[in-house]
Amino acid sequence: MRRPFAWTDRQLDRLSKVQQVLNDLTPYKPLTLRQIFYQLVAQDHIENTRSQYGMLSRLIKYARIEGYIPWHDIEDRIRVHRNLTGWTNKTEFVDEEVERFLHGYRRNLLQSQDRYLEIWIEKDALSTLFTRIAVQFTVPVVVCRGFSSVSFLNEFANRVESHPDKQPVMLYFGDFDPSGNEMLETMQMTLEDEMDISDISFKRVALTRQDIVEHNLPHNPDALKTTDTRAKRHMLRYGNLAVELDALRPDLLQDKIRRAIEFELDMDAFKQELVRRNEELVQLKLLKEQFEELIREEI
Repeated sequence: MRRPFAWTDRQLDRLSKVQQVLNDLTPYKPLTLRQIFYQLVAQDHIENTRSQYGMLSRLIKYARIEGYIPWHDIEDRIRVHRNLTGWTNKTEFVDEEVERFLHGYRRNLLQSQDRYLEIWIEKDALSTLFTRIAVQFTVPVVVCRGFSSVSFLNEFANRVESHPDKQPVMLYFGDFDPSGNEMLETMQMTLEDEMDISDISFKRVALTRQDIVEHNLPHNPDALKTTDTRAKRHMLRYGNLAVELDALRPDLLQDKIRRAIEFELDMDAFKQELVRRNEELVQLKLLKEQFEELIREEI
């Protein structure tokens, strides 16, 4: 049997600080382990080291197992469960289908705009946070997870070409480190110089040097590897400045996402699309009620 976790006074104090972070950032749950780590570092509760990250991971693990922290407060986007089970009977299936019927309509709120927007983020771990804002504007969110292949960039080029009358804009969010800074430059170079697509507007929204200074964001000790040629170029330009996007508080990051989107839009046209969407949702609700009444009579 595994030895139980030792809840010393020191560990309980750390647990209370984790719970305070979760409480302060309730509107932005679930949080990732790395987001919590950087909040504790920023508040000088723990040191910004790999060993302290490991300690925090272990503490949060047992805090959830033993009921101190709800499971749904922490997100793990790397591992996925695909439910392939069936239904108990046809009535259960019909009930689910009726519930889903005409559910999830999302009007393209940007169809009246003269720009085609996409949000590109370096990390899948933050995609939930980005999606919460982007879905309000029907802006696609693209997780590039490192340097993008030419196939992936070609898919983007095809999406751009499917909106020939719009100015394409890529809003990029990534770490301020050797890889994070070069990803956008590399993608732009591939699209423009090698794929001959030159009308895209590339905008790095975060992280920027101003973000780091303004919010006193903690350094990522693992980002600068002297054997990495990208790290050497980065250090020549920025010194030892290397910070992860996760270090920015979720509320500040979501505000940057929202402002970056709204800056690109004709907000009057956007509000008119909202009015049309709400009218359509009312119509769909009435249609669904008529369908449900009909299908229930047939069962």
